[in-house]
Amino acid sequence: MLEELAKSLVSFTNELGYIGIYIYMTIVGTFIPLPSQIVLIPAGYLASKGQMSFLYVLISATLGSTSGATINYFLANTILTKVLKNKKKFIEKLTTFFYHHGKISIFLAPLTIGAGQYISIPAGIAKMDIKTFLPITFLGNSIFNFFMILIGYAFNPNEANQKAVYVSLGLLGFVIIIATLYILKETKKSK
Repeated sequence: MLEELAKSLVSFTNELGYIGIYIYMTIVGTFIPLPSQIVLIPAGYLASKGQMSFLYVLISATLGSTSGATINYFLANTILTKVLKNKKKFIEKLTTFFYHHGKISIFLAPLTIGAGQYISIPAGIAKMDIKTFLPITFLGNSIFNFFMILIGYAFNPNEANQKAVYVSLGLLGFVIIIATLYILKETKKSK
């Protein structure tokens, strides 16, 4: 039964193609709760078999999830700020938080399963600068997508794939160390 499910997901992802992955990930990037793993892990497996390009899957997925986050950002920036106009203290606190911790929050949120697509809503309400929001969102989403695709890639157990997985895990460790150092630095700064 599990094997049939896996085959169905791989087939579904293969039929989507790169544009379908972009559209699916745009939906994932909004407030609609769809798991990105349903498409990214099978796409990674297809890339390991040479049936899809790892790079094109990564680009399609990252552009899609960033597009979805941008939709959330602008909806929050235009509609939610009007709905919350009487909640001035809340908006003031949110704006202050994003002034001090917005960049790291935007960067780390996509790496947190289930929270990534929602961070753009408070960023929009706080009117975070879009020129800051977009590249940081793109980078955070690209790292998350890279590792989800890599999980699928690892299901093809040939030697070259295994080396790629180990190098990538080393990169993940590096990103975690850099993020931790940044958080520690910001924490000391705010004291």
